[in-house]
Amino acid sequence: MSKRKRSIIESVMHYNSIMLLLMVVLIGFGVFALINMPKNEFPSFTIRQGVVAAVYPGATSAEVEEQVTKPLETFLWGFKEIKKEKTRSQTKDGITYVFVELNDDVTNKDEFWSKFKIKLQQFKVTLPQGVLALIANDDFGDTSAMLITLESKTKTYRELHEYMNVLKDRLRTIPELANLRVSGEQGEEIGVYIDRAKLSDYGINSVTLLSNLSSQGMTLMSGKVNDGQTTRPIHLRSQMNSENDVANRIVYSDPRGNVIRLRDIATIKREYPDADKYVKNNGQKCLVLSIEMNEGSNIVQFGDKVKNILADFQATLPQDVSTYTITDQSEVVNTSVMDFLKELLIAIASVVVVIMLLLPMRVASVAASTIPITIFITLGLFYAFGIELNTVTLASLIVALGMIVDNSIVIIDSYIEKIDEGMSRWHAATYSAKEFFSSIFSATLAISITFFPLLLTMKGMMKDFVKWFPLGISVVLGASLLVAVLVVPWMQYTFIRKGLKKDDNDEGKQKRSFLDIIQTYYDRLIERCFAHPFVTLAVGVLSVVVGGLLFANMPQKLMPRAERNQFAVEIYLPQGTSIERTANVADSLRNMMIKDERIRNISTFYGMSSPRFQTSYAPQLGGTNYAQFIVNTDNDAATVALVDSFTNRYTDYFADAQVRIKQLDYSDASSPIEIRFSGDNLEAIQQVVDSATMRMRNMPELLLVRNNFDGSTSGLAVQINDYEASRLGISKSLLSVNLATRFGDGVPLTTIWEGDYPVTVKLKDNHAGHQTPEDLENATISGLLPGVHVPLRQVAKVTPDWTYTSIHHRNGVRTMSVLADAKRGLNLNEVTDKVITEMNKIELPHGVTMTVGGQREKDLETQPQIYSGLAISIVIIFAILLFHFKDIRMSVLIMLALLFSLLGAATGVLVMGQEVGITGILGIISLMGIIVRNGIIMVDYAEELRVHHRLSAKRAALQAAQRRMRPIFLTSAAASMGVIPMVIANTPLWGPMGVVVCFGTLVSLLFIVTMIPIGYWMIFRIEDRKRTLKMVAHTK
Repeated sequence: MSKRKRSIIESVMHYNSIMLLLMVVLIGFGVFALINMPKNEFPSFTIRQGVVAAVYPGATSAEVEEQVTKPLETFLWGFKEIKKEKTRSQTKDGITYVFVELNDDVTNKDEFWSKFKIKLQQFKVTLPQGVLALIANDDFGDTSAMLITLESKTKTYRELHEYMNVLKDRLRTIPELANLRVSGEQGEEIGVYIDRAKLSDYGINSVTLLSNLSSQGMTLMSGKVNDGQTTRPIHLRSQMNSENDVANRIVYSDPRGNVIRLRDIATIKREYPDADKYVKNNGQKCLVLSIEMNEGSNIVQFGDKVKNILADFQATLPQDVSTYTITDQSEVVNTSVMDFLKELLIAIASVVVVIMLLLPMRVASVAASTIPITIFITLGLFYAFGIELNTVTLASLIVALGMIVDNSIVIIDSYIEKIDEGMSRWHAATYSAKEFFSSIFSATLAISITFFPLLLTMKGMMKDFVKWFPLGISVVLGASLLVAVLVVPWMQYTFIRKGLKKDDNDEGKQKRSFLDIIQTYYDRLIERCFAHPFVTLAVGVLSVVVGGLLFANMPQKLMPRAERNQFAVEIYLPQGTSIERTANVADSLRNMMIKDERIRNISTFYGMSSPRFQTSYAPQLGGTNYAQFIVNTDNDAATVALVDSFTNRYTDYFADAQVRIKQLDYSDASSPIEIRFSGDNLEAIQQVVDSATMRMRNMPELLLVRNNFDGSTSGLAVQINDYEASRLGISKSLLSVNLATRFGDGVPLTTIWEGDYPVTVKLKDNHAGHQTPEDLENATISGLLPGVHVPLRQVAKVTPDWTYTSIHHRNGVRTMSVLADAKRGLNLNEVTDKVITEMNKIELPHGVTMTVGGQREKDLETQPQIYSGLAISIVIIFAILLFHFKDIRMSVLIMLALLFSLLGAATGVLVMGQEVGITGILGIISLMGIIVRNGIIMVDYAEELRVHHRLSAKRAALQAAQRRMRPIFLTSAAASMGVIPMVIANTPLWGPMGVVVCFGTLVSLLFIVTMIPIGYWMIFRIEDRKRTLKMVAHTK
């Protein structure tokens, strides 16, 4: 007679030494993975944004719009990868910026931008010849890993530049380094200040001067000498290496040997030009280095390498030069990951304690030991599959923590039951695993697979945020299933040698456990429920209705604020404000804010925005009317308190400036509230914008009401007299050079290279930058003809000119926006509803349309994606249930039980003062999986009793409820305790997930163990009657 073939479970138990060795290896690999795996705060976000800039000097904003912006937008629409409705432009005098956003399905943005840049240069030839530059910046979304300042009170910018080069060279030795960018540099230049009177006396015109000097810095191919044996290249050495060389340059000579040097007609001096953008750290001049890391690297290890290099570098610096770390993402990640690991340990301890309290020690120790085993195996699998350790993957571990022990508890509970019934330990161990494998496999599959539809329906940054959660929870639950089926049978066989059944003689002597007490009260409750089934069902329906009403009125915020020890401050002054005035306002604000002891540091960016130091905080364009702070505080609590205080104190503190205290969050909306008005007629749009701005400023719920209509700029139009100008040899370009020299920042002549340091030589006027309109008319203009020096009024007419300061487009259509922030503590959705109601009262002119932007627009884009994913998840759960039960009635019963999650989830959110966001949605899906698992465990047993043991549906449902209450209670308690650290921390990001799972599991537990048995009985009630009648008829 042939031997019976062993099952997989029996084989593992028989060869347990191999299983133990493999388990030890996997745990050791998990420890190794925890130390070496990539770590980050969040998954990598793909910023699908870029900026295209076109420079068209001398053109008005209207001319730039017609001749450059519109053709450029038409060119952009030819790329299917570009999201037209999100692409916007800002056109100013002489320049246009087009902010390009790519479609969410663009995965390889680098490939697109490479192709785009090639075609952009081909397109440039179709633009006016005056367009000097057309460039695309595709690293707009790159986020800094660290921002480092190099600062000194005594050193010049050039000296800081030299020190910065040394630091950059050292940092480039780090393999994980992606890029280094320096902000705040001020380059030296040599100013050639010409004397117009001397220029006229010597009969030298500007063209002669420009042609003589402009070619001196050029390095051209000069040929080579080949003597048949050796080829020697020819190198021309420039004699212009300093300002003295420039001063001694001969600009004119005659046949008699008379020469005129540049110093004879101009003053030459080396200087730093008046800066229109620069950086200070705590009021001290500095350079800022943005350090970027390669994607997929371990940012904590990367940060340690950078810090070691910084420490060595600091030791080589003079005492008056220092470095300071403004932002350190590696520290943020390390703190975040360590906090999550602590929460994970607390969660493990909480679950273990609960199990120990509810079960005998020998039973609890087996169930609890599966937690660290599964966790370390999971970490090893994360490392093997290339899954980085971040707060999202760690959250999947914490949420799954209670579920990890669920499978083991169910199998152990069955094992003990079989031992009490007299089955041998070996057969009880194998039978319990085989008996429940189908149930726990279906439940695990239902929980795991229901997260994946979100990856199909969600797009953009939201998809990037959640992408690792489904895979993370699937890996941990898959590992848990394998441990429960393959490891637990051997462990329970080895360590649990007897059941829990007590001898009749000891019945009254032994103290009842907490679970026994719970069981006793539950038995009474379920018997009363069966005695009054319709009242029980009515209570269930009422709970669903109340839960639905609470859920519908819960505050929602898809992406919450970020927990940081820093915040940003944005300062806006009217367009055209000088950098000096902007700096005065910024310095005044900084001096007031720095007095607060909770503030550690303030970095100020004048005329410019900081590098992107947080993924969702996009840099602004900047300008002489703009300044930005990065404010470092003691901790997150100090940040919240300071933002509240400063918002009330400084928002409208300055009469000519708006101060925006910006708390960092995870939303990429440029402003919380935005109302857009679009059309062709700028005047009509302007009137509506003015009306909307006035209405919104009268709303007490709003702060910082502003619009992006920058008004009109007063200019001077120079109309050339073509006949007179041509007669004197004065062309438009020559006139432009003359005016730029006297009224602009100067005309670049050449560049002197001092090693690797470029020094620009600029032609300027002695009175450059300080003129009146009358000076313009009287300005001396040099012509091509020798000796021609005439006032401008002789060849041109000067008249006042008004132009739009900036013209905004969205999707190629002229658009102006009214922007606002909601006051702190108010619900943004409610405030936005009030704003929309107020805006709808405005009568729009013909051709002007209104749309809502801001956070409302983001929510309307994202919510359908989330709800579609939820709907698909529900369909998948139903399909799994249908496949498992092969009965639509029982599948529908458990699907209806999902509604019991509403009351607990909504109660938790409201009690803990949270807002439902993306993590709350993930918590709801997790809760659905827990309910499905509990439902399957109970209905499976009821089916076994009804079908195989021929019990009535009522009796089967009652006994299944009484027998399965214990494992369901244990698994629910474990699941709710697993997220206790999230509930206690109650953070804006992960708090909603914790409270949804914790409260939802505990509240739904009561309805699951009462409603599902009653529902099961109701389903098969008619069949029971038919069976009874048939038995009676058969008896007769």
